[in-house]
Formats: sequence, C-alpha cells, structure tokens
Amino acid sequence: MKTDVKTIASMLDVSAVQANSTQKEVREYAELAVKYDCKAVFVLPSFITLLQQYRNELNGKFLIGAPVAFPAGGATTEVKVLEAKSYLKLGADEFDLMINVGFLLSRMYQEVRDDIKAVKDAVGDKTLKVIIECHYLDEELMKRAADAVISGGAEWVKTGTGWTPTGATFENVAYLKKIVGNAAKVKASGGVRSFETVQKMIEIGVERFGVGGSAKKILAEAEQA
Repeated sequence: MKTDVKTIASMLDVSAVQANSTQKEVREYAELAVKYDCKAVFVLPSFITLLQQYRNELNGKFLIGAPVAFPAGGATTEVKVLEAKSYLKLGADEFDLMINVGFLLSRMYQEVRDDIKAVKDAVGDKTLKVIIECHYLDEELMKRAADAVISGGAEWVKTGTGWTPTGATFENVAYLKKIVGNAAKVKASGGVRSFETVQKMIEIGVERFGVGGSAKKILAEAEQA
C-alpha cells in the first residue's frame, strides 16, 4: 500500500484519552486532524460536546470517537449500554469499547461476547471497535477475545488502551490479523510512536491506528518520507 502522508492520516484516530488530557489538547488535536485530514479524533466522553464545537468552528470532516467503559472495562453491561447511547446522543460517530478483561481472564467467554453484542446493538450501524488489552493476554486469550468481537457483531479488534506498558507490538498485530482474517479489522494502539512503525504495521494488515502525542511526529515524518 502507498504510505504517503495523506494515506497515513486517513488511518489515524488521534486520541486525547489519558486521564490528564486537557481542553487545550483537544483543540490541538482537532486542528491537527483538520490540517492533515485525519480519520477521527477520540476524546474522553466529557469532551465530546467541546470537540464537536471545535469541528464545526474548523469546518472539519473528522469523525468524533468516544471510548466506552474506558480504560478498565469492568462496568456492567447495562452501564456500558447506557454510556454508548449517551455518547451517541452527544454526537459520537464511532465507539471504542473496552472489553471486560476480568471476564476474559476468568474464561467467562459467553459473558464477554454478550457484553460486546449489547453495546453493538445500542450503537446500531455506527462503527464499534473493541479494545482487548493485549498486554494481559496470551495467544489463546487473544483468540478468544477476537472470537467474541466477531460473534458479538463488532467490526474491529483493537490492541490496547494505551494505559498499559505494552499493546501494539508487531507480534500482537500480526497474530490478531492472522486469526481474524477478513472477519474483522485490526486497530493498533499502545506503543505506535513512529512513521516506520506505522509502515511496518500496515504491511502486516493493520488498517487504523490510535495515537496520542506521537501523532504530530508521525505525520511530520510521513511528510518527509
């Protein structure tokens, strides 16, 4: 695939989703997304309305993304559904749902799948990506998680929140792509910090990237390539 800056930007979800993400960062990321025509900007839910305001002011075309049950994933299904519906009403275009890692580690696979399906039903035709937090999983549990994502009706499997020490390693994304095939798409997040990394992961089969403070650096490197 051609990996010029336009192509890279079209695959970036620029994300201000850390606990210390500020209003200033939300504005800066909105401006960055407009400058390069990035795919989406993800913010913590309390900033959705503000991001929508910035998008309108900047005449932006980027999607507004919201994380659900982020970053721990331990909320009840009912609360996750309520969250998703609330963010949909606020104007979110896409959703990244945090899987219930505790359920997964406990081998409660049906509960994991039902959790995902309930949120997918709540957002309807809006895109749902499911964060499986690879840092805590071996290959068997990554496969179980990916199976739950697919059977639950979500369109994407995502490597991590960016809140753990690891996430989007080359090994993780290659394995996820291998096991999901064409049944779901792979979003890499957590440790994606250079244009070179993005290029290599595109070759593996990654189609979206969640990046925070590294977004500006990645896009600048892509411009110079």
